[in-house]
Amino acid sequence: MKTRLLGGALLVLLLVVPVVRAGMLEENVIRSDWFSLGGDLRVRQVGMDNIITWDSDNKADQQNFFRVRSRLFLQGISPEGCFLSGLKAYVRFTNEWRGYIKPSNRVHPLRDEIILDNAYLAYEDESLGVSVKLGRQDLIYGEGFLILDGTTLDGSRTIFSDGGKISLALGEKTGVDLLAFYNTGKQWFAIHRNTEPLSAVDPGGRLDSQEIGLFGAYLTDESLLEKQKIEAYYLFKYGEVSPVSPDLFPQNQISVIGARFSGKLTDLLGYAAEATAQLGSYGGEPQQAFGGYAHATYRLAADCCCPLDFTLGAVYLSGDDPDTSNHEGWDPILARWPKWSELYVYSLLPEKDIAYWSNIQIYQAIAEFSPAERLKVMAAYQYMRANEAGSGTGVFGTGKERGHNPQLKVSYAFNDWLNGHVLGEYFIPGNFYAGDDDGFFARWEIMGKF
Repeated sequence: MKTRLLGGALLVLLLVVPVVRAGMLEENVIRSDWFSLGGDLRVRQVGMDNIITWDSDNKADQQNFFRVRSRLFLQGISPEGCFLSGLKAYVRFTNEWRGYIKPSNRVHPLRDEIILDNAYLAYEDESLGVSVKLGRQDLIYGEGFLILDGTTLDGSRTIFSDGGKISLALGEKTGVDLLAFYNTGKQWFAIHRNTEPLSAVDPGGRLDSQEIGLFGAYLTDESLLEKQKIEAYYLFKYGEVSPVSPDLFPQNQISVIGARFSGKLTDLLGYAAEATAQLGSYGGEPQQAFGGYAHATYRLAADCCCPLDFTLGAVYLSGDDPDTSNHEGWDPILARWPKWSELYVYSLLPEKDIAYWSNIQIYQAIAEFSPAERLKVMAAYQYMRANEAGSGTGVFGTGKERGHNPQLKVSYAFNDWLNGHVLGEYFIPGNFYAGDDDGFFARWEIMGKF
């Protein structure tokens, strides 16, 4: 064990030194008026004990491993005076190596793979108020409640979606994005591709559980109400039946209608709230689901050298009632990521799949403060419930109390290009589960950009 820890420490040292060196030489990284090259390196160590034993060989339950993600991008912009002046071409390659301390014999299938993470063309005509972005790109709207991660099965290695969007300026502070994306869950290009399964529901290195098409319009306005941002959207999600888990992921066609409001109510009080309805069909049943969240943040001791931001919030995602002919279960669309908990995404797997947020209520209390320059501390407590009770079979009890989830995160920015954090979570399960084993998650991270 000591040898492994020493080896891990040496690995981190060897990886961090180039990042530090790159940051020190940032001005000398290849860069010109029309071309630039850069990237980042992220080093993590993760340890966890999940609350549910769902894997017979305990791979997901008790883990201790390193994640080392490296990314390199190339960007070119057509100079003024050239054809299509301002046309941007962007390409990014990503690799994430994972080395396991526990289980000691595990070799992760992604560790020997370099993937084409982003590849797109972007063009903006300011005189017409139109911009276009076509290709593989990271897509994020709002807080990532519906759209953030198009490749959920590889964790945070990548989040891209494939397609395009057209952005139209309707006024000085108003615009609309027209979206058309189709994620096959497959890769365009990879070096040393390994086809070992990532999990029981992900053979062949797939990046999502099903093929997903997403089309629609997303409107943003900051002129209608002073100091308020309004977002409204209509999206149509097409989900193809999963070749691996057709019962869990049948064909679905869902219209997603919703709105998000955010802004300042006073100089010290801010808020955000979003509500969404999902209507359509899911596996031959009518889809009638609802989800939303709201949170408000108040700044205490604003005149103090160490002000405290205190947040109260709630989340509601409907669950499927087995006694009806409808499907009321919330569909996360492209938002299967650890938005509310790094630990609990694994506990969701026995219900459907990893990070498949549905049938849940979350009540939050969060305190954030900065005791020193560049240092931030976040302490949170979350109480989780289910809308529909556990099935009473397997790992599930018959109650609706999911459990309690305290969290603590300490972040520090060493400078403009190097930062890190330490994160800890604990989970105490309730009667939604048959067992009473607590769970924990711990992670440290160092990330450098150049």
